[in-house]
Amino acid sequence: MSSQISITLPGYECQLDEKGALHSQLKVRSAALDLAKIGVNEQFIHTIPSNENETLNYRCGCSFQIVSLKNNLRFAMRSKQVAVPLGADFFPIATPRIQDVMRKVMNQINLTDEGMFNQTLKGSLASASFASSWNAQKDCIVTLNFNNPIHNRETSEISELIEWGESLCQECQITTLILRSKKMVLNVGRSPPFIDDTIHIRIRHDDGSIEICIESPEETSNSSKQSLIPIFYRKPEDAFQHPNSNTMAQALSWVLNTLKEITKESKRCVTKKYFMLEMYCGSGAHTMAISKSKLFEAIVAVEIDRRLVDALKVNSTLNDCNPEEGKDGDNTPVYIFQGDASEWASKSTLYRRRESFMEDANKMTKKFWFAQDYEVLLVDPPRSGLGEEVCNLALNGSFEHIIYVSCGREALVKDVAFLSRAFDVLDCTITDLFPRTSSIETLVHMRRRGIKDPCFE
Repeated sequence: MSSQISITLPGYECQLDEKGALHSQLKVRSAALDLAKIGVNEQFIHTIPSNENETLNYRCGCSFQIVSLKNNLRFAMRSKQVAVPLGADFFPIATPRIQDVMRKVMNQINLTDEGMFNQTLKGSLASASFASSWNAQKDCIVTLNFNNPIHNRETSEISELIEWGESLCQECQITTLILRSKKMVLNVGRSPPFIDDTIHIRIRHDDGSIEICIESPEETSNSSKQSLIPIFYRKPEDAFQHPNSNTMAQALSWVLNTLKEITKESKRCVTKKYFMLEMYCGSGAHTMAISKSKLFEAIVAVEIDRRLVDALKVNSTLNDCNPEEGKDGDNTPVYIFQGDASEWASKSTLYRRRESFMEDANKMTKKFWFAQDYEVLLVDPPRSGLGEEVCNLALNGSFEHIIYVSCGREALVKDVAFLSRAFDVLDCTITDLFPRTSSIETLVHMRRRGIKDPCFE
């Protein structure tokens, strides 16, 4: 670690010469106290701090400014409105895949001493961003942003720039290089740019417990004691993806095990339909795994961002759970709708229990799903938390259980306090979303008060 002390982490609370594991322990403990103050039973609050190794090499997406120092370009990050150089040509918080590409890209840029790139664009290189797969050995996308426009160049100059980009992709093992300036974007490599990932659900045969594996699991002598289910993800380059594969695996394992316990009741009541409504579903990080776990009769997924909706549809096809494809697979069908969560909540309240919509045979329509009863509500809202309409729907709807995945510490406390009017917290698990920063991710399971479920007696 001593060799890395000179490296600066601008904007980070815990620097490299400080103990990341201790910082993680203190921050998740502080978040637990916040929940205890609003009445959450402390015996139901659990914390999963990061160990020292997990506080480095985890971030799957990061962006940097480019500054010039001693005639060489360097990576920098803003802190208090000032660009602070990292002090190295890599970022220890990023995944090893990104760190390796960062070194190679900066080296190639600084070695470039002729041609259009050096004469015109090297001096206008303003920033760079990197995105990698959760799986360390797979994709990496690099974006270089220029102040000077590319679009008004001669055709020969554009061809030269593309040739330079192709050479950079080959030298640095880049999946797609995006060269962006005002009015023009050039994609070199895979186009349109996206990140592919494959993770696995591992189910133990002895106790049925579920674990998410990010890296490809190797065949072992214990393979007969577990089942492996692959989940496929295709994520647009410019859309949000979970930035920490460690935390994502912890959260997804928790969600699946919690839902498995909840849906045990469906095996006792054969006439009951188990539907799940998922709001703020993104491109399906939770949705795909839940579908392939076959816990529900149907999942309704709502997302406002059109790019994420399109990606979710692709992912549902890849995972054989898209009812629009007309496949009669074993996985839970996922009905996908673009829309604002608050708008959905208000219309659901309006349409619920209208028999004309409840009996509508067309499950592809919003009106049909507005009117249905759902046993489980899964929400993963932005940092600002749930809107008033969503909270009211949760209170007044048919939901027996709420699964709340939160990256907003203050908003979660407010929302849990509101929902506690009708729901009890059965479990609250706090993980370290961004080690060495103040950010956490909290997983909450709430059950409607008065519901008798033998699984939780």
